[in-house]
Amino acid sequence: MRTRRALACAHLVLAHLQWDVGALSVESSRRELLGRTAATAFGGIASTAGWIAPGAAVASSGGDDGVSFTSYSSYQVLPDASANLDPTVKPIAPSKLNEVFAMTDTGSSGGGALWLGEHHNSAKDHQLQATFVRTIHEERAKKFGGKNGNMSVGLEQVQLQMQPVLDAYIAKKISADEMKAGVEWEKRWSWSFDNYLPIFEACRELGIPLIALNVDSEDLGLVEAGGFPNLPRDRLQRYISDPAGFAQFASSPGYKSYVDYVVSPSYDLHKDMGILRTTITGQQLSEDMPFTRFFSGRILWDESMANAAYKWTANTGGLLIGLVGADHVKFESGITGRYRRLASNDNLNSVSVILNPTLIDTRPSGSVSFASNQAASSSGPDGLSLQLRYLKPGVSVGSPEARDRANTGGVLALADYLVMN
Repeated sequence: MRTRRALACAHLVLAHLQWDVGALSVESSRRELLGRTAATAFGGIASTAGWIAPGAAVASSGGDDGVSFTSYSSYQVLPDASANLDPTVKPIAPSKLNEVFAMTDTGSSGGGALWLGEHHNSAKDHQLQATFVRTIHEERAKKFGGKNGNMSVGLEQVQLQMQPVLDAYIAKKISADEMKAGVEWEKRWSWSFDNYLPIFEACRELGIPLIALNVDSEDLGLVEAGGFPNLPRDRLQRYISDPAGFAQFASSPGYKSYVDYVVSPSYDLHKDMGILRTTITGQQLSEDMPFTRFFSGRILWDESMANAAYKWTANTGGLLIGLVGADHVKFESGITGRYRRLASNDNLNSVSVILNPTLIDTRPSGSVSFASNQAASSSGPDGLSLQLRYLKPGVSVGSPEARDRANTGGVLALADYLVMN
């Protein structure tokens, strides 16, 4: 039922943007509350052998220029849609990984998006991001030349309306503190600014543009309160430049499984926590936000970030490194799939990464306790769900036929690569 409503929402946006009257998140209030506080569903989990530390490729912990780089292990995810449903991971050498991330490897156009899926409150994740910004810049400068390597860093953390502030910071017209105040960081994001500061400083030093990706909270609040018809069409077009593709994306193979496995449990968790009576802007609702509006906010958020990234990469032919939540990256149907859809007719690449993945990242929201997650993390990422299985058309989830692996319609990989430090 929820998936049918979700598809209806996407088509309603198409109607709204095509001159008909028509009808999907979460900022400070709900974000702060969150900060304080699987056989038919998925096909295969990480095998223990795939995660043995001695076999992992580990990066150097220091750079030639004296900049301290964090060490890490890296793996390529190899999904398996065969009857075996046996996905694996393969260690990948840091030098090769850097070529892939920098898009300087053989056969790459050099342009596209690299999505580094983070945990917003994790200093370790942000250390990795700062390391990759510098190593990728070095690799691209060698290959393509130019001061900034024709690359940028895209930020989920900053809303589109704040782009002039980011430009002023990179141009060294304002300080980091002034940038923090100018983008209204504490109000609109709230996670630790200091954890991101080494990334911002690297970009400023190297002349790498910072690109705002996120939907403006004022517009998101309107959608959460009244659905898509509540947002004027000209403002909706800022975020959705391809309404037909946007609507069709909800009909893509596997999308129903993604909604059922990722989005619906997230909604239920928000409801159980009692935080669905407040929009992102703090507006109080008389009852819990219905699923359709929660879903609308969620996909507007994803589409905004994919669309902003696509515009920059299409205009420049460069590489955008997207710093976004892991939840928007996993299982191909958030930002990553939307970007690939937008870039399908361009010579642009897309690579998805989850930094320091945990059980919570790969299971439905609320299905893993923090204690269980901590225990699993202490023994490495053994047991991660590396792919999400979806069924052939006409086969119902929970039916006897669903257990037959021959009825697998395909799989959605957790990500292209996993990196741990």
